[in-house]
Order: sequence, then C-alpha cells, then structure tokens
Amino acid sequence: MRLSQTVDVDSTSLKLRQRICWFALLFIPFHGFVSTCLPERLDPLSTLCIVLAEVAAMAAALFASRKVDSPARMLWWLLAASIVFHSTAMSLDLVTEATGAPVFNHVPGLSIFFSMLYGLPLLVAVSMQFDKRIFRLARATNALLSLAIGTLLYAQIFSLLTLRGSTNPADAVLVSRLFDGIDLFLAVAATIRWSGSGNAAQRAFFRIATIFLWLNALFPAIHNRILLRHDYVWLDLFISTPYIVLFVLIMAFRNETTLPPPAGVVRIVQSGSAIFLSSALLVLGVITSRTHFYLGLAASLASIIGYGAVSTIAQSRGRETEDSLLASKSALERLVGLDCLTGIPNRRAFDKTLSRECANARRAKSPVSLLMIDVDNFKKLNDAEGHLCGDACLVRIAGALREALPRVTDFVARYGGEEFSAILPATDGFGATETARKICQSVAALRINHPSSPFGIVTVSVGISTYDGSRAKPAANLIRESDQALYRAKHGGRNRFESFSIDSLNV
Repeated sequence: MRLSQTVDVDSTSLKLRQRICWFALLFIPFHGFVSTCLPERLDPLSTLCIVLAEVAAMAAALFASRKVDSPARMLWWLLAASIVFHSTAMSLDLVTEATGAPVFNHVPGLSIFFSMLYGLPLLVAVSMQFDKRIFRLARATNALLSLAIGTLLYAQIFSLLTLRGSTNPADAVLVSRLFDGIDLFLAVAATIRWSGSGNAAQRAFFRIATIFLWLNALFPAIHNRILLRHDYVWLDLFISTPYIVLFVLIMAFRNETTLPPPAGVVRIVQSGSAIFLSSALLVLGVITSRTHFYLGLAASLASIIGYGAVSTIAQSRGRETEDSLLASKSALERLVGLDCLTGIPNRRAFDKTLSRECANARRAKSPVSLLMIDVDNFKKLNDAEGHLCGDACLVRIAGALREALPRVTDFVARYGGEEFSAILPATDGFGATETARKICQSVAALRINHPSSPFGIVTVSVGISTYDGSRAKPAANLIRESDQALYRAKHGGRNRFESFSIDSLNV
C-alpha cells in the first residue's frame, strides 16, 4: 500500500512540474506580446517580465538545491546568487524606466556593476574543487579571488562611468565586449566541467548550467549589438528567454542516468578546474593595469599565488595520500603473506621468494638451497593431545626455526599443515646440511612431549635440495627434489635429514 501511494505521489508531482514547464514556456510569447503590442508608456512592463523570469529561475535553483547533497547543493546556491545579482540590475533598470530618465543613458553605472557581479558566483562554481582534502582551503582561496575580481570590476567600470552611467556610445561598446568575454568564459568553463564531472548530481548541474550559459552568452550578445543601433523593446526577449529555459530545465530535472566520463578525464578536469577563477583574475588584472597599473599588477600576482597555493597543497596532500596508500599496501602484502597461526610467512610468500631466489642464483651463478621440514608423527600428536596442543606445538617450532636461521637473507615459511620450508640463498649443499642438522637439534631441544613418538618428544625430518645456478632450473623442480629427500628421511627413521643432489637429475 505504501509503495502504491509513493508511486501516485511521484506521478502527481511529475505531472504538476510538466504543467508548470508548459506555462513557463507560454511566458515567452506573453513577454513578446507585452514588448510589442502595448503602448510605449507601458514599456517598463517588459523589463518587469525579465525580472519575473529571473526570480522564477532563482526559485527553481533553490528548489533544486533541496534535492541534492553537499557539495552539489552549494553549486545551486551559487547559481541562485548569480541570478540575484542580475535581477537586482534589471530591477534598477525597471525603477529608472518607471520614474523616467532625464537623458538617454547607454550604460547605467550601478546597473552595469550588478550585471557584471552576476558572473562571480558562477566563476566560483566552475572553479570549485570537490576534493575533501583541500576543500576548506579551496573555498577560502576562491572567496579571496572572487573578492579581488569584484574589486577589479568596480575599479574598471567606475574608471569609465559614474553611478549615473554614461551617454557615450563608445562606453557602451566597451562594456558590451566585456560582458561578451565574461559570458563566453563562463560557458566554456561550464562545458569543461560538465565533460569531466564524475558525480551524477554535479554532472546534472553542469549540464543545465552549460545550456543556460551558452544561451546567456549568445542571446545577450545579439541583444547588445542591435541595441547599440536601435532601441527596440522586443529585444528584452533575448534577456528573459535564457532564464525561462533555465527554469524549465530545472523543473524538468531528473536524476542523471548517463554514463560518467572516463576516470582519467574526471581527474584532469577536477585538478584543472582551479585555474578558471585564477585565469579570470589574471586577464582582468591585465586589462585593469591599463588604467590602474599597480592594482592590476597586484591582482595578476594574486591570481598566480592563489592558484599556486591551491596546486601546491593539492600536490602535497596527494603525495601524502600516495605515501599512506603505499604504506598500507606494503602492510597489507605483509599480512597477506603471513601465516595467521605461526606468524611466519605462508605458502604464497614462499612461492614468490623461491622464484626470486632461483632467478638471482641463475644470474649470479651462485647456489641456493631449499629445506623441506616436516613434523614427525604430527597426526598422532593431534589425536592424542588435541588440536589446540598441536597448534601450540607448531607455534613453538616456528620460533625455533627462526632462531636456527640467524642470517637476514634466510627465509622460513609454513608450507602447509605441519610442514615448513627454509630457503637459504648463497648456500651450497654442505652449508644446507649443517643448517638442517642445527634445525633438527633446535626442535628436539624444545623437549615438547609426544607420547606417540619413539623419541618421546616432538622431532622433525628435513629434506635438502641445492641448485648451483649453472643452468636454468624451475623452482618446482627444487621443491620436488626436496620432497624426495624428505621422503627418504621419513622412511630412514625420522628425526634426521637427507640430501638430494641436483646433478642426479636429467634436466
């Protein structure tokens, strides 16, 4: 019953949003009617339509932020903040038109300033890095760079204009080109972020933002170029349409189902996204240096230092993470290669070590010996004393083997069950024989009680095989030869060792 109710609610919500989208699209022809068919004294209503479209888009962005988690939520907040700046500028224009301007004003200063500020939150959005290791530093750096850009915009605009604006068409051309540059930069940056977003919520945001920003770069550019020659009211449609489309895209928003881009592309885009805000400040600093040299120079240096600081911290944290991962990998490999009972290397580590030592012996033409060590009558000990006693016996034998092999290069492992093995690099047959004798004595010296053994204590038998390195020999052959020697030691009475000569085999 609950599932059915949930489906009904979702279906109703979807239908409601679809209807809202259709009504929003009908707003475009409505605005066209207002801007072309009403008397001239009602022209401010066209500007009001722009403000309404922007307010609707801002509300939709805030609505979308409620459906996602941080940091994608912050992206929607930044988009909403951007729209607030632009709607403020249009509201100022509305007030000016409603009250009546005494002279024709090509570029009203305060309105133009707010229109340019709309790009700051979007610059922060396309520059945001979502790496948790540097997220706080990135936010602080982006805030400082955004403040610097806002300062430069203020200095640049009001070095040409006053708060009342300007009646000079040349100023309008300059401001229009500056708008075009900002809009195009934002559209390109958003496209790059969309192509490299690995997170579904972030990819959905940048997909919507990319469509909106390209429309907002194209339509206002057309608007401004026509406006410089003809003051048509219907040109306001070029301003409101991108925001209506944005509203529809957000209201029709669904969870992203497309496949994410390759991991390599995601890493490149995320690592390089920090450059957008810094590069914008650098370009603006160069432009500002023509009228405010020291301010522009300081901004250019700040952009370089800001980007360098974030990149340095990111690389430092990356190296720290890499070192931690390598250390964890080494520790994990050691754990994987250890026998959980005895604490000495296991069969997996033995196989790798034997292959490596045989290869080294072949290259250096030096001998390597292998000892296969088996606990005598261990099954009888388990049956008589129990498995816990048998396990304790194996632990003590492993310790005795480690003490009997004092060289750092010697390697001892639990081969399986009650069988152990020892690899002796740079050891010939004579040295291996002496080591085997020492091992038998060390285990016997433990004096572990074994009622079923003819010796009354736990003993071991050892099979010895030596590879002289003079010719290629698989490690498996060395194991087989040691096993054969161990078999002879077992059948020869146990608590002893036997050797197998490598020369006795036809290779």
